[in-house]
Amino acid sequence: MSSEREPAGFEPEELDALVERVAADFEAKTLQPLTGHFSRLIYLASLRDYNTGRYHHYGLETRYPSEAVNQALRRCHTRVFDELVELTLERQTEDLLRFFDSLKEDPSRLVETWQHLRAYQILPPDPCHPLARELFGHNVQVILQVLRQTDLWPLLHDPHGDADDLP
Repeated sequence: MSSEREPAGFEPEELDALVERVAADFEAKTLQPLTGHFSRLIYLASLRDYNTGRYHHYGLETRYPSEAVNQALRRCHTRVFDELVELTLERQTEDLLRFFDSLKEDPSRLVETWQHLRAYQILPPDPCHPLARELFGHNVQVILQVLRQTDLWPLLHDPHGDADDLP
């Protein structure tokens, strides 16, 4: 009798190897082309069913057992999140700005919407250490507050520019 975590016919070691193969496939073909940690984190969070907590990816599930896909995407989500929270606040800000730039929307509107909706709260993986989740949330709040309350967009895009050139 197999457990819920192990697809029928797989030993735990085989499943772990399969999960790593699925994760490597997904990282190489899907995540690598995405620019930045926030882009990857947002995409991964969108693959999680918020009713069940399970991850789904149609393309992967046509080639691999759904439980292997679920575990692989969970691992990828955790890796990307861990990499992001390990970045300095400055690097996180740059990464978020790159993501905002990719949306081709008014950055001020994006900042306002992110502050108002706080949708970034669903971005951490589950399970996630409560302190890491809190740190991430506070970092995003600080980044958004700085971007909203200051007119430093040009400086953030060119940190070595002359401050006298700013409005």
